[in-house]
Amino acid sequence: MKLRRDTITGIAGLAGCAFFLVSSQMIKQPAKLLEPGPRLLPYVAILLVAMSSIALIIKGVKERAVEEKPYFPKGGVKKITKSFLMLVIYAIAMNWLGFLITTPFATLAFIYDLKGSSKVRLVSAVVISVLVTAALYALFVIGFQIKLPAGILFE
Repeated sequence: MKLRRDTITGIAGLAGCAFFLVSSQMIKQPAKLLEPGPRLLPYVAILLVAMSSIALIIKGVKERAVEEKPYFPKGGVKKITKSFLMLVIYAIAMNWLGFLITTPFATLAFIYDLKGSSKVRLVSAVVISVLVTAALYALFVIGFQIKLPAGILFE
């Protein structure tokens, strides 16, 4: 019996959940932390990935008679490689220029990279890029109280 990609991905996801569940037991926390605090986040993530993995396994078993399409359409490997290189460039640029300068430009580049054959207006893309940057900044700096990179050039 040949397993579908969905089933294989679900099994791999459950195996990863088991690994991270065991690994999360080894994390030492200071005794004065308010519970559940930061100890809860890994368990929530593991639960969500496990639920998604189970759903993929069920989908794969239900649709085992349906023929699968090729994983990458024509030119797909080239597109994924380009997107990966954009992420690497973004990470390097953020190290030098900081989060607030690089993220709007990176978001704009990713919008145009992922648009496919759809038409995207420049004004809409710029507004979305600025809003995404502001939301991420607020989430990390205000919500999680995590300092984002300011960049080597501006320190």
